[in-house]
Amino acid sequence: MPLLSILLLPFHHEILSRNCGLFLLFSLLRSYYSSTLLFGRKECPGYTVSMTLKFIVANAGKIQGFSLHIAQNVGWILFFLIVVDRIIYLWSFATGKVIFYLFNLVLFTYSVTEYAWGMELVHRNVGGFVLRAIYLTKSISLALQALQIRYGIPNKSNLYRQFLTSKVTQVNYFGFRLYRALPFLYELRCVLDWSCTTTSLTMYDWLKIYSSGNPTNIANPIIDVSVKIDIKALGGRLTFFKTTVCEKIPWKHMRAYDDVDPLDYLGGYNVEDIQLICCQPDASTMWLIPAPVQTRFIQSLEETEMIFGNMELILNWDFLRARPKGKELVKYESPVDRSPSVDDVKRVLNGTINSFRITDAYPRYFRVTGSGEVRRLEASIDSVSGELLLNNGTPPWWSFYDTNPSDLAGCQGLNGPMAIVVSEETPQGIIGETLSKFSIWSLYITFVLAVARFIRLQCSDLRMRIPYENLPSCDRLLDICEGIYAARAEGELEVEEVLYWTLVNIYRSPHMLLEYTKPD
Repeated sequence: MPLLSILLLPFHHEILSRNCGLFLLFSLLRSYYSSTLLFGRKECPGYTVSMTLKFIVANAGKIQGFSLHIAQNVGWILFFLIVVDRIIYLWSFATGKVIFYLFNLVLFTYSVTEYAWGMELVHRNVGGFVLRAIYLTKSISLALQALQIRYGIPNKSNLYRQFLTSKVTQVNYFGFRLYRALPFLYELRCVLDWSCTTTSLTMYDWLKIYSSGNPTNIANPIIDVSVKIDIKALGGRLTFFKTTVCEKIPWKHMRAYDDVDPLDYLGGYNVEDIQLICCQPDASTMWLIPAPVQTRFIQSLEETEMIFGNMELILNWDFLRARPKGKELVKYESPVDRSPSVDDVKRVLNGTINSFRITDAYPRYFRVTGSGEVRRLEASIDSVSGELLLNNGTPPWWSFYDTNPSDLAGCQGLNGPMAIVVSEETPQGIIGETLSKFSIWSLYITFVLAVARFIRLQCSDLRMRIPYENLPSCDRLLDICEGIYAARAEGELEVEEVLYWTLVNIYRSPHMLLEYTKPD
């Protein structure tokens, strides 16, 4: 069947533009025929074919480690073919596209047939499923390439358009998100475009233009919070207070008269990244420690005081966020520098008094980084002090009350633990992280992800070196960019260079940038 496709294909360019729909027909017919021959459960009609299949199954076993072999060898071949396909497209080489299509057809048909006939019997079910998936994907690819040949490769003036952004639809949106999430794909395209295009720009200048397409960071707010207070002694560690009932109030919803940040520590941060955390003062767990355990813990506190001079009170904040993958939960754990005295804690446990004070228990401002660290916000020195109270109910429970009235502004009556959290923005990258987690091909593990990470770090945010933000209208700037493409397509490299440096000078001058981006 592939041979029939080759014999019937027209090679003349004029005929090709009208009749290359045959590519699509032959691709689909070849897919149906070969998949039925190789993977169909029913025997094909004819004694010769059925006996041949039985002979193949009986003598299978030529290829060991089917899936691993595909991952290590076929992956590199497909990667190379993708690069060659892009180069042919950038050169607008229609005849080369036809030759490449036929080569692809023959190579793929031979490879799949060879793998299918060489499978061991024990691997036939799994291998057949893998081959069906690869075969279906490649058949769709060949069909799309046939459509591209039929309608013609664009000329050089139209090569750099993004068809995924040509219309505003849900399909285009999710398609573009998937395209941007795949590791190394966008960077590979930029490098190939520069390598195969006649231009006066260096690669660094080229990446300046295309760096605006790099993934941008978005807000990564806290979605769940828990607070815990432990006391550690020689005999072990007990949790006195723990609550998970906390409200997360976005900073943009704060009222103007709630002076929560009197010293303006947050003036330089985006309001989308700031949250006020307000927790209930009462613990969400009861104090259900057996009497013998409590008595032994009091003795351990006394021993700790004799040896170390004081006990250790530890305060924990746990923050849960949506990203990045594997670092959703971040923790802040720090011993209190000014711990209460052992005598105060003993008297509360014995019932003599009902509370003790904790001075400078934790920082009032937290910063949660994208890498998963929680630390005190830079330049802030404020700390939160409170009172830990044992309520003598049935059963008893602990409460923590913030003793600073200014901390409670904006908390709407919640006078328990509070904090102001600044979360660092992070890229979404959910699809790319998922693909990386499952490690489908060793190609992604050993090469693509590593190189993609390196190149993306080198290329990301280059545009930030040219100061612009929230431009009212970019029509004039887009006209200059289109002029650069048009000059390059016409071979007017001097005009291309003049327009490029005009664009750079506009970005260098805030006044010129303001003038060029005014609404019409």
